[in-house]
Amino acid sequence: MDSRDPLTTDDPPRKRWFGLKYTTFLVCGIALLWPWNCFLSASAYYGERFKAHAFLSANYSSTMMTVSTITSMVGNVVLARRQTKDYALRLVRGQVLAIIVFFVMAFTCVAFLHVSPFFFFPFLMVMVFVSSVATCVAQNGCMALVNVMGPLYANAVMVGQAVAGVLPSIALILSILLVEKSNKPVAEEPEANWGLFLYFIASCVVSGASIVLFKVSATDSGYANADEANVEEHSSFELDSDESPGISRLIPLMFLWYRLKYIVLSILLTFCVTLAFPVFASTVESVRADSAWRVFSKQIFIPMAYLVWNMGDLAGRVACVLPVFCVKAPAMLMAYSLARLAFIPLLFMCNVKNRGAWVHSDLFYMALQFLFGFSNGQLSSLCFMSVGTYFQNDDEKAAAGGFSTIFLSAGLATGSLLSYVIVYLIH
Repeated sequence: MDSRDPLTTDDPPRKRWFGLKYTTFLVCGIALLWPWNCFLSASAYYGERFKAHAFLSANYSSTMMTVSTITSMVGNVVLARRQTKDYALRLVRGQVLAIIVFFVMAFTCVAFLHVSPFFFFPFLMVMVFVSSVATCVAQNGCMALVNVMGPLYANAVMVGQAVAGVLPSIALILSILLVEKSNKPVAEEPEANWGLFLYFIASCVVSGASIVLFKVSATDSGYANADEANVEEHSSFELDSDESPGISRLIPLMFLWYRLKYIVLSILLTFCVTLAFPVFASTVESVRADSAWRVFSKQIFIPMAYLVWNMGDLAGRVACVLPVFCVKAPAMLMAYSLARLAFIPLLFMCNVKNRGAWVHSDLFYMALQFLFGFSNGQLSSLCFMSVGTYFQNDDEKAAAGGFSTIFLSAGLATGSLLSYVIVYLIH
């Protein structure tokens, strides 16, 4: 048997297949997080659209996050209990549903502008709900597949999600820098927002691309020429156009908990602490806010903080392919996730709401945000990359993928609730 590493072999067909498959799950990762970023990026637009009704305008973001996180948590629990023999079908169906949702949402940005807010607000929350269901279904299928295939492809999904976080931040900063200030009066009636229309359409394109790549990689001729034993030394899964990793028996959730309790608790803690980041990113201002340089203005400085955090997140996820950044011991992962709590008091030392900073330095603040993001990316990737390594057969690995996403959504839901405590302390 050929003992060469399949990722470094000189065989062109095999190289092409591995590159295509990694790219496929990279795009799948982007598609999984893009819906969340779409609704977050639309917060300002919907706030304006509901401005005639202060309660709806003020509560859009919190209601959206509550509906999204609770739906994700419940959905992941249901899907983890309803194990299937066709996780590939779940991935595709979830992305198709996401395309439908965002195609509808795109047109609500340029049409039906005079619908009553008391009708449009619940409609919007229904769209958030359906979008969260779509993401749950696609994520459950995606994580089951990569757990069976090996840690490399789990890393591809995590890197893709980080890319989906970086792109909106860059787009927002560029739009602020490039679009000149307008002196026209504020419109009394809602106006068409073609920029947001294109953003929602882009979401449809990303989800569609993930489906196309998935189908193409399933039938790529390079795989047919590859030695199955070298595809992944710890996995027997084949990405085939007619078959997907199937289950021959149901895996009890308590069995999965026994094997993964330290890993999934690390996932929960990681995302719970991480949700403190948006609170600080939206309230900390530059210590040089009075400077004539536009980059220190609130309009640029806050999006820049989001970008720096997301760049750190991306760097942390990419770094996990290097052994020096890998932490494998579950106890160490737990300790690492708990240690991130130290970022919260450190961020309180910065210029929160322009009240003055204990450490009078924007560089200190941006370094904190980068490290906060880096630790999130590194920890989340390490945890999800290690899930499949605790099991011996494909049934268990696939079930563990859905089980781990329960704790991701639980961490986000818990973090969103605890963030209100930080908001109270800030105000």
